[in-house]
Amino acid sequence: MPHVLAVDWDQDQARFVLGTISGRRVRVRALGSRDLVTDEANPGAADEAFAGWIKEVLKKHSVTRCRLLVGLPRSSVEMLYLTLPPATDAELPELVANQAMQESATITEDTILDFVAASGAATEPRRVTVAALPPSELQRVQRRCSAAGLKPQRAVLRPLASITLFRRLVSGSKQACLVVDRVGREVDLNIVAQGRLMLARTVRLPADIAGEDLADRLLAEIQRTILAAPRDQMGDEPIKRVYLIGGLADYEALIEQLDLLESLTTEVLDPFSLTGVAETRVPPDRGRFAPLLGMLLDEVVHSHPVDFLHPHRPVKPIPPWRVAAAVVGVVAVLALGLTFYVWGQLAEVNQVNQDLRQRLRDLNTTSRKAVEQKNRIEAIAAWKSRDVNWLDELRDLSQQFPGARDAAVLRMTMRPAQSRGGMVDLQGLVRDPNIVATIEGKVRDPFRSVRSRRIQQRALEEDYAWSFETSISVTPRRPEQYPGVPPAVPAESANETVSTQSTPQIDKPLSDEATP
Repeated sequence: MPHVLAVDWDQDQARFVLGTISGRRVRVRALGSRDLVTDEANPGAADEAFAGWIKEVLKKHSVTRCRLLVGLPRSSVEMLYLTLPPATDAELPELVANQAMQESATITEDTILDFVAASGAATEPRRVTVAALPPSELQRVQRRCSAAGLKPQRAVLRPLASITLFRRLVSGSKQACLVVDRVGREVDLNIVAQGRLMLARTVRLPADIAGEDLADRLLAEIQRTILAAPRDQMGDEPIKRVYLIGGLADYEALIEQLDLLESLTTEVLDPFSLTGVAETRVPPDRGRFAPLLGMLLDEVVHSHPVDFLHPHRPVKPIPPWRVAAAVVGVVAVLALGLTFYVWGQLAEVNQVNQDLRQRLRDLNTTSRKAVEQKNRIEAIAAWKSRDVNWLDELRDLSQQFPGARDAAVLRMTMRPAQSRGGMVDLQGLVRDPNIVATIEGKVRDPFRSVRSRRIQQRALEEDYAWSFETSISVTPRRPEQYPGVPPAVPAESANETVSTQSTPQIDKPLSDEATP
């Protein structure tokens, strides 16, 4: 919870209230006062004493950071009560500044002005309460706070802070009344009507005044303030009620004298009734802390009637050069934003292009591998298309070849051809040369061509008297294009099937005569 420190002072005494704000609630953690001794030989002694005291308070309560609110007494400012022409709230600061300089010779362009305007329509005259603070007074306040290592966030008017507390203590009252609050040797007398401050007076009391003399002086000032009430703003409504802020014991003698006046009704308001502070912690002369408590309550809603650090200021026209600078700045920002956008888009496009190039390289590598694989597959397919099913071919040749009584195969060579298909070279023996022609006729078909290169007669041979050499050109065909397997032959004739066997060495020379 944020800590808030409210302080105010006069020539003799400084006061503080330390609280915390949680939502819309204020909790008072500590409060106190200290006498200030003014030394004309050392003007900064009071500032040093105040700074040391505040540092001790913050250290005692383990507060390292806090918001500082400073209350300024009525004697530090000049109050004006103005009636302005009809104007909107935005036009009031300029009207107030012009009218204030015309009303008071002490107000200059450097004077800090803030005001409270009565609620009303912009088409009706506006009534405002103006507070004027010299810059030197604000600098003095800031210098005293700087000595304590603090920087004020608010510089408010003490009588208005008391009125804030009064409105919360007596809510909804619109009748004219006088609010009296004694703060040390100063007494604030504020006339309130229609919910706003109509007149603020501060009276400084003698140092040794007390008892009946104090009551007589306060009664005289009360009557004087009532007589000075601005009737032009209040109308004919008389002031019938006096509110005394503080404790009953603080105004006991004054209350007795006021009770003798039939025209006035008196009521005492306890400023600590809204804070929940235990009675044992409330110091004597409790009314002097009323402005500080009002400042804390205003800080809850961040709304102070008058704040010299954040005053209402007239809206100054924007110079043309600032308009031009703003336009140039907007254009520059748009151009810079467009540049960054285009740069970002180009960077994204470059990244996409880089990814696509990498993907293209990967696809090219994959494509080359696929082409190589395809070439291998096509080569294998081409090789297989040229290849002959030699087992089927051998089976078919065996079926077409004559029996073992007529022919015998000495050597058979099977090899693929250079282009397509294959070649079968046969060397064998036959009983009669006509058997070679029979072999050629049986073997020759649309897939095979036969050519016998040489047929020779063998000398001194009676069974296989002739030898031959035949070449068969084979064209590849599918397995289903081969003739079916013939029926099984009887067992006794199985030994007569043609088989590839080694022929014994022939010693007799072959005849040179060839039979066609």
